[in-house]
Amino acid sequence: MKSYFSYFKIPFIILAILAVISVPMYLRKVTTLSHVRSNEFSDNSMAVYDYAGKMTATEADALNELIQYWSEKSCVDIAVVTLDDAEYGYLYKVKEYADDFAETKQLGFTGPNTAAIVFVDNWSRGGDGYIHSWISTEGELVKSRLTTEVCENILNVLDEIPGDTADPYEQYVKIVNACGNKVNPLRFPIKTVFCFGAGAIAAGVFIALNWKSKLGDNTVTSSTYLKEGSARFPVSRDMFSHKTVTKRKIERSSSGGGGGGGGRGGGGHSR
Repeated sequence: MKSYFSYFKIPFIILAILAVISVPMYLRKVTTLSHVRSNEFSDNSMAVYDYAGKMTATEADALNELIQYWSEKSCVDIAVVTLDDAEYGYLYKVKEYADDFAETKQLGFTGPNTAAIVFVDNWSRGGDGYIHSWISTEGELVKSRLTTEVCENILNVLDEIPGDTADPYEQYVKIVNACGNKVNPLRFPIKTVFCFGAGAIAAGVFIALNWKSKLGDNTVTSSTYLKEGSARFPVSRDMFSHKTVTKRKIERSSSGGGGGGGGRGGGGHSR
């Protein structure tokens, strides 16, 4: 076994180095990350603005309590706003409202224009006939995890609301939970777990299938290099006098998106 694993000593050394570097960094992040909100310019004790009257007082209080939990755990300001205003009867209008709401309220966990999420749900069909919703995001970590695609997928839960008079509280809870869990700074990335797991499984399968042949096949016999009683050592040689290297610059086009870069990000949904 020692002989077999010696073939993989370089990957083992690399993994050991990565572990030595990453584990202390993660532990330091855990100990230094502050879950105490330090934005003195706004008060996030009220995080549910049910202007459309879609929730009972009990539901609004419970949702507000849930938001406070995720706000502290994820180090991000979160606000939920319901509207019933024909002025914002288009998706782009709801987006503008959500972005302006975060700006006006000066939301941000460590100060204005820092980590914040604003979810707006406008129930009015006075525009194009649809109910429009938008998740506005601010802060690099928030925007990198709540990309446009992720926000749209989260908002798909609103399609479960059976009608305009239904109670959307259950869907709002799911949206807040999904947003808080996604931006949790200490959440271990699932892709990393999958990569390490897939690599471990692949290595195990490879070892199991190739264990018996770990030393390779013996292709040399006592007469391999003997011809008519004399030693035979064929020599092959490649001669290169020079080399030519051709370089070509590949132009990359920049694409816009709601999940990163400067300004606010996010994504929307219509139903």
